Amino acid sequence: MAIFTLIGAAAGAAVGAAVVGGATATVIGAVAGAVIGNVVGNKVSAAQEAAAAATTQAETQVTTITEKQEEIIDVTQQVTGIQTEQIAVQQQIAEDRQQQERLAVRRQRRSAIREAQIVRARQRNIAQAAGAIGSAVSGGAASIGSQLSAALGYSTQQSGLSEEILQGQQKGMDLQSEINTLYGKANVLQTEANIAATRAGMYSSRAAGYTQQASNYMGLFTNVASTAFNFI
Repeated sequence: MAIFTLIGAAAGAAVGAAVVGGATATVIGAVAGAVIGNVVGNKVSAAQEAAAAATTQAETQVTTITEKQEEIIDVTQQVTGIQTEQIAVQQQIAEDRQQQERLAVRRQRRSAIREAQIVRARQRNIAQAAGAIGSAVSGGAASIGSQLSAALGYSTQQSGLSEEILQGQQKGMDLQSEINTLYGKANVLQTEANIAATRAGMYSSRAAGYTQQASNYMGLFTNVASTAFNFI
């Protein structure tokens, strides 16, 4: 910095004139002071430039942290959306299972009713005359046909619900796999953000150190120059 060279020259000239006296001593003192001022100025400039570079690096890392955090927020939102879908799938599976249970209960009730009807029909047939045998056989055949039809319908419904449950379970596992992948991505992003935070702290410390170094150089030079001017 030119200002340090000028101040150094002035201070050196003042010391040369006050201690030795004469134009030659003044000139020599000015040259020596200018050299010292130039050296100090270069040191201060270098420290300030290093501080500025370290600050820029710290700011870059802070930007990286912000970007990573935004990505983590985006991933978290994706996870929330998938979890909502997963809950809906689980609810559908639960409803299908409840429907299966209701169908099973209905089938049991219908079977019990039919069995009671058959028992009553047999009892009537035993008490009736031989001419009613044909009616009993016809009623039994109709009952068997009704049972077969009901059984086929029940089987079809249960099969359909079981298929829906299996599909729902598979979808649930696929969604969980997506969630696990996103959690893995979030963990990687968080690790990168932590690394950036560590680097930001390191660069900030460097910047503070270089700034303090520049301040020390300036303070030392100021003290020396002040002492030199006191000779006047």
